Amino acid sequence: MNERCVGIGRSVGPEIGRAKTWLSNSPDHPISGSPDHPIARSPDQTGFTLFEMLLSITLIGFLMVALLVGLRVASRAWRTGEAHLRQVHAEGERHAFVVEQISSLVPYQVTLSESELQGTFVILQASARCLRFVSSYSSGFRSRSGLILAEYGIVPVSPGNVEVALRETPVGDNEALLRRLIRSVTNDPETGVPRVDYQPFLLRGTDLPLMTGLGAAWFEYLEQPKKGPGPVWRQDWKSTDEAPYPEAIRLRWRRGNQVEEELFPVLAKFRLRSATGQ
Repeated sequence: MNERCVGIGRSVGPEIGRAKTWLSNSPDHPISGSPDHPIARSPDQTGFTLFEMLLSITLIGFLMVALLVGLRVASRAWRTGEAHLRQVHAEGERHAFVVEQISSLVPYQVTLSESELQGTFVILQASARCLRFVSSYSSGFRSRSGLILAEYGIVPVSPGNVEVALRETPVGDNEALLRRLIRSVTNDPETGVPRVDYQPFLLRGTDLPLMTGLGAAWFEYLEQPKKGPGPVWRQDWKSTDEAPYPEAIRLRWRRGNQVEEELFPVLAKFRLRSATGQ
């Protein structure tokens, strides 16, 4: 009987070994499926486990999200920088144009004898909200005389919001030029000095917007008195025979809580060009 058992043991031994090998290779086996079990993965096996694949996909997803966020931030910064450069360039061009036009101011006066506007008038309106003068420099066209009437107006476009606009008109007929500038002339009852009532500056669709989005804006004019402590900036300029034009003009504006200004020199101040209207 012992021999029979020994024979059975010898014949069954190989079968048990093959069963153990099948169980160790089966993914459904509770022992072989455990990653800590020594027979879960043989050293010569290749490939990745499901956990490793999920971890890799998660890391790649995080990297892609970080890359997309970085690209979006960089693109926004690039657009902001480009818009700022365009604004700086536009402001530089505007400033250069206004300086050139005011520097090209032509001393011009008109004398009318056969009109209700009789007398000699300097073509200049210099107030806090409007600046009108004759210039030889234009943004778009030239008249036959080579002169244009430049009109700078500060006009409200909405509550708490104003803009600086430019209007240019060729200088032709002197009486028409004077009527475009002056509405009426009356004498002061106390002093007898002529008092000029200028035409209001009303914004038109053809006007060129120079500065927009301002909380407030105004012009100031430099006066050099013969007697006094020194130069004085005034918001209204009155032409006289001794000083028909200011020494300089500056534009001040408020955007937010910051007040800025630009200074424009007036080169032709005393040499008047006379024109007689018939």
